[in-house]
Amino acid sequence: MVALNTQGHTMLHCFHATRFRGITLALLATIFSSLVHAEEPHNAQGERIVQQIVLIRHGIRSPTAAPAALAVYASESWPAWPVEPGQLTPHGAQLMHSLGSWYRQLLMSDGAATGGCDTPARIKLIADSTPRNRDSASAMQAGLSPSCERGYFAFAANQPDPLFRGSGDDGADAPVTNPPAMPALTDLQQVLLGCHDEACLGKAAASGKKRLLGTAPAKALKTAGTLSENLMLEYAQGLPLAQVGWGRLDAAGVGTIITLHNLQFALATKTPDAANARGGNMLAHIAATLTAAARQASKLPPLAPADTQAVILLGHDTDLASQAGLLGLDWHNTEQPDDYPPGGALIYQLIESRGHYTVRLQIALPTLAALRAGDVAPAGAMHVATLRIRGCEKTDACPLASFQAIVAKNVEAKAIVAGTGNEPEVP
Repeated sequence: MVALNTQGHTMLHCFHATRFRGITLALLATIFSSLVHAEEPHNAQGERIVQQIVLIRHGIRSPTAAPAALAVYASESWPAWPVEPGQLTPHGAQLMHSLGSWYRQLLMSDGAATGGCDTPARIKLIADSTPRNRDSASAMQAGLSPSCERGYFAFAANQPDPLFRGSGDDGADAPVTNPPAMPALTDLQQVLLGCHDEACLGKAAASGKKRLLGTAPAKALKTAGTLSENLMLEYAQGLPLAQVGWGRLDAAGVGTIITLHNLQFALATKTPDAANARGGNMLAHIAATLTAAARQASKLPPLAPADTQAVILLGHDTDLASQAGLLGLDWHNTEQPDDYPPGGALIYQLIESRGHYTVRLQIALPTLAALRAGDVAPAGAMHVATLRIRGCEKTDACPLASFQAIVAKNVEAKAIVAGTGNEPEVP
């Protein structure tokens, strides 16, 4: 089913009803097991948020591969970007500044921020060392503290940080051997080549183009995950619709094809071994930081002093996926069909009530429209939901002792890296 935009360009329309059901059932039945709960006001009687740890992805970046390297997959030239491959764009910086303002308001409402020049003793921002993360940290910090000159914490550019890279490497993903049916792959092929029939695919192959349909499913999914994200980034960057997927994609079409990126992460990054290698060290130190904030002893050093009310970790989509894999989380929602969008965040809240401590997890995702606008201030621009942890499914707020036990059970000892959390302050 197709639709025409106002310029007459052919565009993928919204999910086919049957296709949507097929994708959703396949994902839910074969991959995910935890529950997502629509955000509702919590009973604040006798409850206070002691500390929040926000794991957030960097802002909108350019594709990590240059247009020339991607040319083999498409019938037309890929659009030019205003920055080098893999770098934060000015529009991405605008988004992170807006998110900084959004979190400032959130933290003020929770009592974690004063609205003035809060020092790292109150709010500490730690960024991975990649340039796009350091640039995202600068932009977000400006939104957090608009009238103050504040720095953040990070290693020198591109110095590996075990907090964000764990004990593994970027190639730690598990091999995908038997992916489920991927109807969105046909949609993606249509976008890339402008067709998907056998005659067209044969002609494209004869001209040196690589095809996704007809390729081994596991290999096709790995490539499709990257290409679908590149196309999503075109939309999020605010490129004219005539350039987004060569005029063949609108927001609904982006929502269709990005499910391939979600599926790739579900099968390769959220698996126990891959999640441990990438995110086990981070989760162990997050648990240690929450434990210290509850004035309890921990075997690992916390990422911030016990009195710190908010710790912001500016990482990557792979960090979010690793945490989801370790804790059995699924937050897919059609309001933001990309499970790991730029600026998307997983929030750990340490709650105290009548002397008892619990941990509540929330997801906060900018919508596609908010990404394209670079602005999360309007109502409905952020999708927020409370999650339940595998092993603690009966409550929205998991007892701290239970959370500690889940982390101890799921994080392998070999995943923990000594010396984590020693990033210097960047002025």
